[in-house]
Amino acid sequence: MQKVKLNINWFFAASATASYLLGVMIASWSGRAISFVSLAAGLVIFCAFYLLQEVQRFLTSNRVNPFTRVRPGGQNLSSSALTLIVGAFFAIFAGLYLLLRAEVLIGTNLLLLTALAVVTFLSIGRFSRLWFNSMSWLFEGLVVSPIMFLLGSAIQEYQFSYLLFLLWMPIFFLFSASAITILFSEYDQNKASRSNSFIASVGWERALRFHHSLIILTYISLLIYLATSNTWSRNWPTLLLSLISGAEVFFLQQMAGGMRPNWQLLRALAIVQFFSLIYLLVYPLLIK
Repeated sequence: MQKVKLNINWFFAASATASYLLGVMIASWSGRAISFVSLAAGLVIFCAFYLLQEVQRFLTSNRVNPFTRVRPGGQNLSSSALTLIVGAFFAIFAGLYLLLRAEVLIGTNLLLLTALAVVTFLSIGRFSRLWFNSMSWLFEGLVVSPIMFLLGSAIQEYQFSYLLFLLWMPIFFLFSASAITILFSEYDQNKASRSNSFIASVGWERALRFHHSLIILTYISLLIYLATSNTWSRNWPTLLLSLISGAEVFFLQQMAGGMRPNWQLLRALAIVQFFSLIYLLVYPLLIK
Protein backbone atom coordinates (compact mmCIF):
# COMPACT_ATOMS: atom_id res chain seq x y z
CA MET A 1 0.00 0.00 0.00
CA GLN A 2 1.53 3.29 -1.11
CA LYS A 3 2.05 6.04 1.42
CA VAL A 4 0.10 9.28 1.24
CA LYS A 5 2.64 12.09 1.47
CA LEU A 6 1.16 14.83 3.66
CA ASN A 7 2.62 18.32 3.90
CA ILE A 8 2.46 18.65 7.69
CA ASN A 9 3.09 22.13 9.09
CA TRP A 10 4.99 21.08 12.19
CA PHE A 11 5.33 24.64 13.45
CA PHE A 12 1.56 25.06 13.45
CA ALA A 13 0.91 21.62 15.01
CA ALA A 14 3.51 22.13 17.74
CA SER A 15 2.32 25.69 18.42
CA ALA A 16 -1.29 24.58 18.79
CA THR A 17 -0.21 21.81 21.18
CA ALA A 18 1.94 24.21 23.23
CA SER A 19 -0.89 26.75 23.44
CA TYR A 20 -3.30 24.00 24.50
CA LEU A 21 -0.92 22.80 27.24
CA LEU A 22 -0.51 26.38 28.46
CA GLY A 23 -4.27 26.49 28.97
CA VAL A 24 -4.09 23.21 30.88
CA MET A 25 -1.30 24.56 33.10
CA ILE A 26 -3.30 27.70 33.90
CA ALA A 27 -6.20 25.48 35.01
CA SER A 28 -3.81 23.38 37.11
CA TRP A 29 -2.28 26.52 38.68
CA SER A 30 -5.75 27.50 39.93
CA GLY A 31 -5.74 24.36 42.08
CA ARG A 32 -7.65 21.96 39.83
CA ALA A 33 -6.37 18.42 39.37
CA ILE A 34 -5.46 17.73 35.76
CA SER A 35 -7.70 15.21 34.01
CA PHE A 36 -5.23 13.45 31.74
CA VAL A 37 -8.07 11.63 29.95
CA SER A 38 -9.68 14.95 28.97
CA LEU A 39 -6.25 16.39 28.10
CA ALA A 40 -5.46 13.47 25.78
CA ALA A 41 -8.96 13.50 24.25
CA GLY A 42 -8.64 17.17 23.30
CA LEU A 43 -5.26 16.59 21.65
CA VAL A 44 -6.53 13.51 19.79
CA ILE A 45 -9.49 15.47 18.39
CA PHE A 46 -7.21 18.30 17.23
CA CYS A 47 -4.74 15.90 15.58
CA ALA A 48 -7.58 14.02 13.87
CA PHE A 49 -9.11 17.21 12.49
CA TYR A 50 -5.72 18.35 11.24
CA LEU A 51 -5.08 14.95 9.64
CA LEU A 52 -8.41 15.15 7.79
CA GLN A 53 -7.51 18.62 6.57
CA GLU A 54 -4.12 17.51 5.28
CA VAL A 55 -5.54 14.41 3.57
CA GLN A 56 -8.13 16.63 1.87
CA ARG A 57 -5.39 19.01 0.73
CA PHE A 58 -3.39 16.08 -0.64
CA LEU A 59 -6.36 14.71 -2.57
CA THR A 60 -7.30 18.08 -4.08
CA SER A 61 -3.70 18.97 -4.95
CA ASN A 62 -3.41 16.06 -7.37
CA ARG A 63 -4.63 16.54 -10.92
CA VAL A 64 -5.77 12.94 -11.04
CA ASN A 65 -8.21 11.74 -8.42
CA PRO A 66 -6.47 8.91 -6.52
CA PHE A 67 -9.85 7.21 -6.06
CA THR A 68 -9.95 6.43 -9.78
CA ARG A 69 -8.08 3.78 -11.81
CA VAL A 70 -6.55 6.32 -14.20
CA ARG A 71 -2.97 5.69 -13.17
CA PRO A 72 -1.05 2.67 -11.90
CA GLY A 73 -1.03 2.43 -8.14
CA GLY A 74 -4.08 4.68 -7.83
CA GLN A 75 -6.04 2.02 -6.04
CA ASN A 76 -3.27 1.56 -3.48
CA LEU A 77 -3.15 5.33 -2.97
CA SER A 78 -6.91 5.52 -2.51
CA SER A 79 -6.72 2.71 0.07
CA SER A 80 -4.09 4.66 2.04
CA ALA A 81 -6.15 7.85 1.95
CA LEU A 82 -9.32 6.00 2.94
CA THR A 83 -7.54 4.33 5.85
CA LEU A 84 -6.36 7.72 7.14
CA ILE A 85 -9.84 9.24 6.77
CA VAL A 86 -11.56 6.38 8.60
CA GLY A 87 -8.89 6.42 11.32
CA ALA A 88 -9.25 10.18 11.80
CA PHE A 89 -13.04 9.96 12.15
CA PHE A 90 -12.66 7.08 14.59
CA ALA A 91 -10.23 9.17 16.66
CA ILE A 92 -12.65 12.13 16.67
CA PHE A 93 -15.56 10.00 17.85
CA ALA A 94 -13.36 8.29 20.46
CA GLY A 95 -12.20 11.68 21.77
CA LEU A 96 -15.76 13.00 21.91
CA TYR A 97 -16.88 9.86 23.73
CA LEU A 98 -14.15 10.29 26.35
CA LEU A 99 -15.14 13.93 26.88
CA LEU A 100 -18.77 12.90 27.12
CA ARG A 101 -17.88 10.28 29.74
CA ALA A 102 -15.95 12.94 31.66
CA GLU A 103 -19.04 15.19 31.45
CA VAL A 104 -17.12 18.10 29.91
CA LEU A 105 -18.60 17.95 26.40
CA ILE A 106 -20.98 20.80 27.16
CA GLY A 107 -21.21 24.57 26.96
CA THR A 108 -17.95 26.33 26.12
CA ASN A 109 -16.07 23.14 25.27
CA LEU A 110 -18.67 22.18 22.68
CA LEU A 111 -18.54 25.66 21.16
CA LEU A 112 -14.73 25.60 20.97
CA LEU A 113 -14.67 22.14 19.36
CA THR A 114 -17.30 23.30 16.86
CA ALA A 115 -15.18 26.36 16.08
CA LEU A 116 -12.15 24.08 15.62
CA ALA A 117 -14.10 21.93 13.15
CA VAL A 118 -15.38 24.97 11.22
CA VAL A 119 -11.94 26.58 10.88
CA THR A 120 -10.28 23.27 10.02
CA PHE A 121 -12.75 22.42 7.25
CA LEU A 122 -12.80 25.85 5.64
CA SER A 123 -10.22 24.44 3.23
CA ILE A 124 -12.68 21.89 1.85
CA GLY A 125 -14.91 24.21 -0.20
CA ARG A 126 -13.75 25.28 -3.63
CA PHE A 127 -13.84 29.02 -2.94
CA SER A 128 -13.16 28.90 0.79
CA ARG A 129 -10.05 26.79 0.06
CA LEU A 130 -8.51 29.63 -1.97
CA TRP A 131 -9.39 32.09 0.80
CA PHE A 132 -8.00 29.73 3.44
CA ASN A 133 -4.71 29.22 1.58
CA SER A 134 -4.20 32.94 1.00
CA MET A 135 -4.86 33.74 4.68
CA SER A 136 -3.39 30.61 6.25
CA TRP A 137 -1.57 32.54 9.00
CA LEU A 138 -4.88 34.03 10.18
CA PHE A 139 -6.83 30.76 10.37
CA GLU A 140 -3.92 28.85 11.87
CA GLY A 141 -3.50 31.66 14.38
CA LEU A 142 -7.15 31.39 15.39
CA VAL A 143 -6.71 27.66 15.98
CA VAL A 144 -3.53 28.16 18.03
CA SER A 145 -5.12 30.97 20.03
CA PRO A 146 -7.85 31.48 21.08
CA ILE A 147 -9.38 28.07 20.20
CA MET A 148 -6.72 25.63 21.45
CA PHE A 149 -5.57 27.91 24.26
CA LEU A 150 -9.06 28.38 25.68
CA LEU A 151 -9.93 24.71 25.07
CA GLY A 152 -6.94 23.63 27.17
CA SER A 153 -8.29 25.43 30.22
CA ALA A 154 -12.01 24.85 29.57
CA ILE A 155 -11.57 21.11 29.11
CA GLN A 156 -10.18 21.03 32.67
CA GLU A 157 -13.36 22.76 33.87
CA TYR A 158 -11.55 26.03 34.56
CA GLN A 159 -13.91 28.97 34.83
CA PHE A 160 -13.23 31.62 32.21
CA SER A 161 -12.01 35.02 33.32
CA TYR A 162 -11.33 38.18 31.39
CA LEU A 163 -7.59 37.56 31.94
CA LEU A 164 -7.72 34.51 29.67
CA PHE A 165 -9.23 36.63 26.94
CA LEU A 166 -6.47 39.21 27.41
CA LEU A 167 -3.74 36.55 27.28
CA TRP A 168 -4.87 34.85 24.08
CA MET A 169 -4.24 38.04 22.09
CA PRO A 170 -0.42 38.27 22.40
CA ILE A 171 -0.20 34.52 21.70
CA PHE A 172 -2.30 34.99 18.54
CA PHE A 173 -0.40 38.08 17.35
CA LEU A 174 3.05 36.57 17.90
CA PHE A 175 2.18 33.27 16.24
CA SER A 176 0.73 35.13 13.24
CA ALA A 177 3.86 37.27 12.91
CA SER A 178 6.07 34.17 13.11
CA ALA A 179 3.92 32.37 10.54
CA ILE A 180 4.23 35.28 8.10
CA THR A 181 8.02 35.24 8.52
CA ILE A 182 8.05 31.54 7.61
CA LEU A 183 5.76 32.27 4.64
CA PHE A 184 8.37 34.77 3.38
CA SER A 185 10.97 32.02 3.53
CA GLU A 186 8.76 29.53 1.68
CA TYR A 187 7.79 32.13 -0.93
CA ASP A 188 11.43 32.85 -1.72
CA GLN A 189 12.72 29.29 -1.65
CA ASN A 190 9.81 27.25 -3.03
CA LYS A 191 8.22 28.25 -6.34
CA ALA A 192 5.27 25.92 -5.72
CA SER A 193 4.23 27.97 -2.68
CA ARG A 194 4.04 31.25 -4.60
CA SER A 195 0.61 30.67 -6.10
CA ASN A 196 -2.39 31.50 -3.88
CA SER A 197 -0.13 32.31 -0.92
CA PHE A 198 -0.56 35.30 1.39
CA ILE A 199 2.59 36.96 0.05
CA ALA A 200 1.38 36.58 -3.55
CA SER A 201 -2.12 37.82 -2.66
CA VAL A 202 -1.21 41.07 -0.91
CA GLY A 203 2.34 41.68 -2.15
CA TRP A 204 5.52 41.44 -0.11
CA GLU A 205 5.53 45.11 0.92
CA ARG A 206 2.04 44.95 2.42
CA ALA A 207 2.81 41.55 3.99
CA LEU A 208 5.85 43.13 5.61
CA ARG A 209 3.68 45.90 7.09
CA PHE A 210 1.25 43.24 8.35
CA HIS A 211 4.13 41.49 10.07
CA HIS A 212 5.43 44.64 11.75
CA SER A 213 1.92 45.60 12.91
CA LEU A 214 1.42 42.16 14.45
CA ILE A 215 4.72 42.45 16.33
CA ILE A 216 3.68 45.83 17.75
CA LEU A 217 0.24 44.49 18.72
CA THR A 218 1.93 41.54 20.46
CA TYR A 219 3.77 43.68 22.95
CA ILE A 220 0.98 46.23 23.39
CA SER A 221 -1.46 43.43 24.30
CA LEU A 222 1.20 41.78 26.47
CA LEU A 223 1.73 45.02 28.38
CA ILE A 224 -2.03 45.38 28.88
CA TYR A 225 -2.20 41.81 30.20
CA LEU A 226 0.71 42.32 32.61
CA ALA A 227 -0.74 45.57 33.91
CA THR A 228 -4.28 44.23 34.26
CA SER A 229 -3.47 40.80 35.72
CA ASN A 230 -0.98 42.07 38.29
CA THR A 231 1.50 39.39 37.18
CA TRP A 232 4.34 41.76 36.35
CA SER A 233 6.67 40.22 38.95
CA ARG A 234 6.60 36.76 37.37
CA ASN A 235 5.89 37.48 33.70
CA TRP A 236 7.98 40.58 32.99
CA PRO A 237 10.71 38.48 31.21
CA THR A 238 8.24 37.95 28.35
CA LEU A 239 8.89 41.56 27.33
CA LEU A 240 12.56 40.68 26.71
CA LEU A 241 11.36 38.71 23.69
CA SER A 242 10.99 42.08 21.99
CA LEU A 243 14.76 41.86 21.39
CA ILE A 244 14.26 38.72 19.28
CA SER A 245 11.27 40.28 17.53
CA GLY A 246 13.30 43.42 16.88
CA ALA A 247 16.07 41.36 15.30
CA GLU A 248 13.49 39.61 13.10
CA VAL A 249 12.08 42.97 11.96
CA PHE A 250 15.62 44.26 11.31
CA PHE A 251 16.57 41.33 9.07
CA LEU A 252 13.26 41.50 7.19
CA GLN A 253 13.84 45.20 6.57
CA GLN A 254 17.29 44.37 5.25
CA MET A 255 15.60 41.96 2.85
CA ALA A 256 13.29 44.79 1.74
CA GLY A 257 16.37 46.93 1.18
CA GLY A 258 17.79 44.39 -1.27
CA MET A 259 20.11 42.34 0.95
CA ARG A 260 19.96 38.59 0.49
CA PRO A 261 18.19 37.26 3.61
CA ASN A 262 19.43 34.45 5.83
CA TRP A 263 16.22 32.40 5.84
CA GLN A 264 17.51 29.80 8.27
CA LEU A 265 18.20 32.53 10.82
CA LEU A 266 14.83 34.19 10.22
CA ARG A 267 12.96 30.91 10.58
CA ALA A 268 14.88 30.18 13.79
CA LEU A 269 13.99 33.62 15.20
CA ALA A 270 10.32 33.14 14.30
CA ILE A 271 10.13 29.73 15.98
CA VAL A 272 12.21 30.65 19.03
CA GLN A 273 10.26 33.82 19.83
CA PHE A 274 6.90 32.03 19.85
CA PHE A 275 7.91 29.00 21.92
CA SER A 276 9.91 31.24 24.25
CA LEU A 277 6.72 33.18 24.96
CA ILE A 278 4.90 29.96 25.85
CA TYR A 279 7.80 28.79 28.01
CA LEU A 280 8.08 32.09 29.88
CA LEU A 281 4.35 32.00 30.60
CA VAL A 282 4.41 28.37 31.73
CA TYR A 283 7.61 28.43 33.82
CA PRO A 284 6.26 30.56 36.72
CA LEU A 285 3.27 28.20 36.92
CA LEU A 286 5.56 25.19 37.26
CA ILE A 287 7.60 26.64 40.14
CA LYS A 288 4.71 28.03 42.17
